[in-house]
Amino acid sequence: MLSFFGGNPSGNVDKSKYEHLTMSIRQTVLERAHRRCQECSVKFSPSVHPNFEHINGSLKDNRPINLRALCPECFKSVAKKENRKGILGNIRYTIGGMLK
Repeated sequence: MLSFFGGNPSGNVDKSKYEHLTMSIRQTVLERAHRRCQECSVKFSPSVHPNFEHINGSLKDNRPINLRALCPECFKSVAKKENRKGILGNIRYTIGGMLK
């Protein structure tokens, strides 16, 4: 069985490992991004805190490969997407955008 959480040869997937955005996952993403925003390259500091975008839109998929570190300014453009929930949220968001 295929899953976006990955898996092992026996097909067992430990989804609980990626349900929460832990400090170690955050560190992995920040190290990969060289402690910079992955959109505008501003360096993170005590006054510029990172936000994490879920690339595939699933807030439960906190695998490092599915996360991008963004500064607060760049995160504003994806915040609406981050707040959508599931397929129905995606459909509502798309239809709402077409109606405006």
